[in-house]
Amino acid sequence: MSVQVTNTDRYPATPDQLIDMMSNPDYLLEKYQALGDVEFTVDEQERADESLSLKIDRTVNANLPDFAKKIVGETSQLVQTEKWTKDGDSWVCDFHTESPGKPLKMNGTFKIVPVGDSESDYSVQMDIKAGIPLVGKKLEKSVASETKENMSLEFQFNVEFLSRS
Repeated sequence: MSVQVTNTDRYPATPDQLIDMMSNPDYLLEKYQALGDVEFTVDEQERADESLSLKIDRTVNANLPDFAKKIVGETSQLVQTEKWTKDGDSWVCDFHTESPGKPLKMNGTFKIVPVGDSESDYSVQMDIKAGIPLVGKKLEKSVASETKENMSLEFQFNVEFLSRS
C-alpha cells in the first residue's frame, strides 16, 4: 500500500518557460533556500532541446509529528531524480525520490500542459511508500501532508520567480 498525492497548479507561463526556469541554476539555488533546505547539491542539471535531467540531493527539516521524527530523524536527506521529456506542446517527467538509509520512497509523474497562449497547468501525481510494518501508513500520511504544504510554498515561490524573469 501507499498514499497517493495529486495536485495541479495554474502558472502564468508556457510549458517551455517553466522548463527554462527549472534549467536555470539561480532558480534552483533560490528555490531551495526559500523552502528552508538545510543544504542541497545539484548533482545533475542537463538540458537539451527536448529533455531536462535533474538530480538533486537535499537535506530538509522534517516537519513531521514526533512519532515520524523517531523514524526519519529531525532532518531527512532526499535524493530526487527527474527525467523530463517534451511531448508535443507539453512536458512530462518521471521522478523518483529516496531517503537513503530510511524506508521511504516517492515516485510519480509531473506534467506541464499548455492552457491558452500564456498559461500552463503543472500536475503532480505521486505515490508515497514507507516500508515499515504497523506505522508505515501513518508515516505515509504525515509525509503526504508535509508534501502538500511544500507544493503550495513551491508554487508561490515559482510564481514570484517567474514575475522577475
